Amino acid sequence: MDYDNQQHIYSVSELNKEVYQLLTSTFGVVWIEGEISNFLRSSAGHVYFSLKDEHSQIRCAMFRQQNNLVSFPIEDGKQILAKARVGLYQARGEYQLIVDYMEEAGEGLLRQRFELLKNKLQEEGLFDSGNKLPLPEFPQTIGVISSPSGAAIQDIFNIISRRFPCIDVIVYPTLVQGRDATQQISKAIEIANERNECELLILARGGGSLEDLWCFNEEQLARSMFDSTIPIVTGVGHETDVTIADLVADYRAPTPSGAAEIALPDADEIQQRLRSFNKQFFNSMKLLSAMVKQKCLSLDAKLQQQHPISILEQYNQRLDLALQRMRASPREYLTKTSNRINVLSACLIRSSPLSMHQNIQSRVADTHRRLIVATREIFSTTEQLLSVIVAKLDGTSPLNLLSRGYAYVVDPDTQRNIKSVQQVKIGSTIKGRLKDGSFGAKISSVSPLERKIKN
Repeated sequence: MDYDNQQHIYSVSELNKEVYQLLTSTFGVVWIEGEISNFLRSSAGHVYFSLKDEHSQIRCAMFRQQNNLVSFPIEDGKQILAKARVGLYQARGEYQLIVDYMEEAGEGLLRQRFELLKNKLQEEGLFDSGNKLPLPEFPQTIGVISSPSGAAIQDIFNIISRRFPCIDVIVYPTLVQGRDATQQISKAIEIANERNECELLILARGGGSLEDLWCFNEEQLARSMFDSTIPIVTGVGHETDVTIADLVADYRAPTPSGAAEIALPDADEIQQRLRSFNKQFFNSMKLLSAMVKQKCLSLDAKLQQQHPISILEQYNQRLDLALQRMRASPREYLTKTSNRINVLSACLIRSSPLSMHQNIQSRVADTHRRLIVATREIFSTTEQLLSVIVAKLDGTSPLNLLSRGYAYVVDPDTQRNIKSVQQVKIGSTIKGRLKDGSFGAKISSVSPLERKIKN
């Protein structure tokens, strides 16, 4: 035998040691998915098993400290996702994995993909609150992206009919589960932005497992939502379900019904606000009227104090007092008093009570005029504001739809609204309501409309 090509002859232990070092340094820690077989638990609590797929298998060991943290039973046939160190059992020269962590495959793998994509998009700023669009306070038209046959869209319509029935709704039908759902939802968002026919979009579907909701965790949908110029409200799954779409959305609701509650104003709340405004206006005018009345009374009291008659009465009293003194005084005092009277008379003439009265009347008239102008301005401003609010309510009235050529069709027997051709039969009678009246008609033919979902 020729040994010339090998300088050193290995012992078995040396070779296994170097192979062990080579494996650990080359692979380190890996994630691996497979099925458990040949499961065995030692008396010390360590577990040993094989991890296999359709073509191969590998021996694995998981020590007690790690397997005590596993939240599900470890058993044969269980499909798992494991985090392990590649190594070699040197005593037997067997290649093996030392498992540090395991979880059930499927949902666990999806959670890992979810976290990776979440971290990536978060670093790019797709979740930043500064990029969120504000929701319109009184939208006239909203778009709903959902499955037309799902329970979510029915929940949304129920909320609309209860909360704000006069709003226009455009449905963009899509799949909400499966391989093609992500592409269809992204396309629906793009179409809504191109048409620019609604002020708000609701993206909704009912609850489900992580696999069922996975189309809402794809990067393509996240970027379509981020690029949308129309605000998007999501109502996906239940309250505990959080998807990538929820994180990118401008507003996240816990359920489809919650999304409709957030997107729509409440007609009852608007009416309550109008009633409150009317009450405040009445109270303000009542207070203003009381203030004006008090001001007029104050001016009237001042006018009475400075009225010429009151002034003359005071001078008459002083004159009477002077006359009494004259009778009891000598002629010199009489002369002095007479001169004093002349001076007072001259002062009285110069003070001109009539002019003072006219000045006071002018001030009262000016105050009254400014009060009338201010009151008219308040009434005018309030009337304009009330007209705007009434115009908005008229603009959202269902009767406006009738003026554009639409009709409201009901069953004359039950008086229920006919929404589908499935509710009528040939020969049956219907009743229609137009803008200027109503009519009766008899069904002569029924032609169901075939729906096609765009890919």
